[in-house]
Amino acid sequence: TAVTRTAVRMLDNVLDVTYWPLPEQRREAQAKRRIGLGFLGLGSALVMLGIRYDSAQGVAFGAQVAQALRDEAYRASVDLAGEKGAFPALDVDRYLQSGFTRRLPQDIRSAVAERGIRNSHLLSIAPTGTISLAFADNASNGIEPPFSWFYRRKKRMPDDSMRTYLVEDHAYRLYRHLHAPGGESPALPDTFVTALEMAALDHMRMSAAVQPFIDTAISKTVNVPEDYPFEEFEGLYLEA
Repeated sequence: TAVTRTAVRMLDNVLDVTYWPLPEQRREAQAKRRIGLGFLGLGSALVMLGIRYDSAQGVAFGAQVAQALRDEAYRASVDLAGEKGAFPALDVDRYLQSGFTRRLPQDIRSAVAERGIRNSHLLSIAPTGTISLAFADNASNGIEPPFSWFYRRKKRMPDDSMRTYLVEDHAYRLYRHLHAPGGESPALPDTFVTALEMAALDHMRMSAAVQPFIDTAISKTVNVPEDYPFEEFEGLYLEA
């Protein structure tokens, strides 16, 4: 709760200190005050909890995380509206009739009707690949499951040479530390499932479960092996 509220306030402040190349961009940002709070590490969290990403329990957990994020973000934005004012383009009656806001808990809807809301949109789940790798010990990015437990990554050095690094998944690193402290590769339980080891529709099901709680968009990659049967991929968008 505290992290979500702080993040909403931070992103709202960013709108006021951002340099906009065009005055039209600044007017649009100020009129609607859109932000895009999301998460990363869902796949790593599920592995560490002993839950398969492609299980019904895993999908339910993803939805639970997204719902908690939505509710606290919206409550924070309502509080900011009381402190700093609602976004200028707000038409409260029309806003509360939208399909998304109709699904909000009644206490949030009542608060919006009374005080308004600071941001027209609050949530999106971005890819976060660079953030995951650079700042989160290679936790899984965005809404994704882990892609690989370890791989080699080339990095260009200041002298223009290339250096190769071994990159390990965050959850895998912790599991190996606990169960194979000697450095050998441990036998992984069934809950350790990578993006390439699940069906295309299982990727979609997680996105479908989370999307009702996200007011803009989710970046979702459906990873499949090169020899994945087209028949199992066909119809993915229609199913979604």
